[in-house]
Amino acid sequence: MSAFSGIVAKIKADGAKVKAAFLKTVNELDTVVLPDAQKYLPAIEQVSEAIVPGSSKLEAIGEAWLEESVAALDQGGAAAEANLANAGLDTAAIAALKALIPQFKSTALATPPVQVAAPAVIPIRS
Repeated sequence: MSAFSGIVAKIKADGAKVKAAFLKTVNELDTVVLPDAQKYLPAIEQVSEAIVPGSSKLEAIGEAWLEESVAALDQGGAAAEANLANAGLDTAAIAALKALIPQFKSTALATPPVQVAAPAVIPIRS
């Protein structure tokens, strides 16, 4: 075995260790951190609503529009792209949406829906 092939073998072994650690971290984020953080979502939305009334509805609308637009581009291809452009959406925005397609697909496949019980409602005084 040459010195070069020995170095490459060590790099591969270290790379496998890093990959395993990264996958373990991602799994913990998905199964431990995310569900724990999501239980605070109703309280965060209440604070957001107190600061900017209607913000949680705007966020929900924006998220739904984004998901539907990405799905339409993925399923409809060039025709959906033309429809969005005809509706007045900027071509740079369409390109950005198209770039999100792989991320949306991998997230949808890798992340099961999280069922979290809502915490008690925290009254906000104005």
